[in-house]
Amino acid sequence: MKKISIAIIAVLAVLIISAGVTVLISINSSENSLNQGLDIYYLDMEDRTLKSEKYNVVGKSEGEIIESTFNTMKAKPKNEKFVSAVPENISILDSKIENGILELNLSKEYLQMTKSDEMFCRGAVIKTMTGFSFVESVEILVDGQSLKTTGGMPIGPVSGDDIIISGSIEAEPVTSVKLITLYFSNSDSTGLVQEERKVEVNRNQPLEKYVMEELIKGPQTKGSLATVPSETKVRNIMTQDGICYVDLSSDFVSKHSGGKEKELLTIYSIVNSLTALDDVSKVQFLIEGEKQEEFKGNVEFSQPFEPKEIVIQ
Repeated sequence: MKKISIAIIAVLAVLIISAGVTVLISINSSENSLNQGLDIYYLDMEDRTLKSEKYNVVGKSEGEIIESTFNTMKAKPKNEKFVSAVPENISILDSKIENGILELNLSKEYLQMTKSDEMFCRGAVIKTMTGFSFVESVEILVDGQSLKTTGGMPIGPVSGDDIIISGSIEAEPVTSVKLITLYFSNSDSTGLVQEERKVEVNRNQPLEKYVMEELIKGPQTKGSLATVPSETKVRNIMTQDGICYVDLSSDFVSKHSGGKEKELLTIYSIVNSLTALDDVSKVQFLIEGEKQEEFKGNVEFSQPFEPKEIVIQ
């Protein structure tokens, strides 16, 4: 039995060594390079859409493979109907990848494109680069400056799913950065203080939802106090005829400490924050889908609230 055990161990050792040799040969044969099949996007001039061709891209590092791919995008496609969406005179100044976000700093020639060409170029770059397993989204900078929307806000990181590649490709990505105004309690709970915050939003989601979610997260300014229980969930939110209907979970009431002063601070921190948006003039609260007569027994709660400055003596 002992001899059999030794024999088995010897066989296992040989297998392990063999497996190790196989791995080493695989690594050395590719000279430690990254090798990946990739869809590279070009512009189909017939129907003005982005279409892809399969390429095998190689590089010894993530940065090198990004550079190689970008250069391939500028070269003539294999399909004669396609043209490069990236002008030859644009180059990568530098790039970095952190937490799945590729920050691509391009040369100032990028700004010389027409708006239409820029849209296709941006879409092609983002769709192509997010094809890598190590890239989830792409943020384009030009000469070190963040690429901005037509409204002047930084576009920020954009995923491949956010890019529309049809002939009606849009100037603005699905996601963008918005500046919102939030109201929290001051340090001694006698009034509300304002805090501005930049948030990445998806335009297919109501901006009101992001305002509520940021209020629930609490303030970032030192000395300000949260007004909404952190356990609160936004069940639904919509604005109609200037009234924002906010449907919150029961935690909004049950987890609140109560007291008329704190109740007023909570209600108007939400009301004042939401009515800071252009389309909202009043706020109607719902709890678990239903109107409530009062909030914690001190404030009448069934009618819409208008913005109000709160000063507690």
